[in-house]
Amino acid sequence: MGTPGAVEFPSPPENLRERRRRALMDACPGDTMDPSMHNESDSGNPGGVPRREFFRHGLRNLFESVAKVVGDRLERFQIPEGMLQDADSPAGAKPPDPPPERKLLRPPGALKEDLFTERCQRSGQCVTVCPVQAIRTVQSEDGRQHGTPYIDPQVQACVVCEGLHCMRACPTGALSFVPRHLIQMGLAEVRHDVCLRSSGDECQICVEKCPLGRSAIEIPHFGARVEVKAGGCVGCGVCEMYCPTDPKAIVIR
Repeated sequence: MGTPGAVEFPSPPENLRERRRRALMDACPGDTMDPSMHNESDSGNPGGVPRREFFRHGLRNLFESVAKVVGDRLERFQIPEGMLQDADSPAGAKPPDPPPERKLLRPPGALKEDLFTERCQRSGQCVTVCPVQAIRTVQSEDGRQHGTPYIDPQVQACVVCEGLHCMRACPTGALSFVPRHLIQMGLAEVRHDVCLRSSGDECQICVEKCPLGRSAIEIPHFGARVEVKAGGCVGCGVCEMYCPTDPKAIVIR
């Protein structure tokens, strides 16, 4: 006998329960309705499926289906160039091209490459006497190059020291003595698309650090671009070493 005044609802007939169970199975395909999920003691849930399990597995199947559709479409989707550009880049800005590879930068006074590698004895004396330890030796399987001296200006540039010690120490003349202003290691090349000055910055560290000063590199007037003077630049690499950009806005060629 129920509580006085309470309305009692009869239990649904067995065939109604079966229809509800089948409807749930149709709505949640696959392992959602695995028999191991059934909880026959849950008399308040038609079909014996706990509500929490029902919704958890239903949502999982839904998200898996959506993820698959999105993934398939992304594989076929072509993103226009520049759409994924860096947030700090100006609209429509294209990232700079990587700098081209360059030949080895030899110490000052080096002969032409073929003659230099032929005459160099790989004694290491130029390496030893360099006051800033700028000179390194090539490690290569190529016997013509292995052990020969070179300079990596992004590690340590030649500072064109007053003593020009490497040239004086060379026992074979592979590094021949020449005055400072006649050294021809290479020539600095400015990449204005990378240079900070092209974006309004007043950076001038390459000019300030050059050991040969305005005879080799200068900024002719306020707001102007960096100008390298072919007749004065010796290619020592100090400007490249101090350049703050990545990739470098000034490199030795």
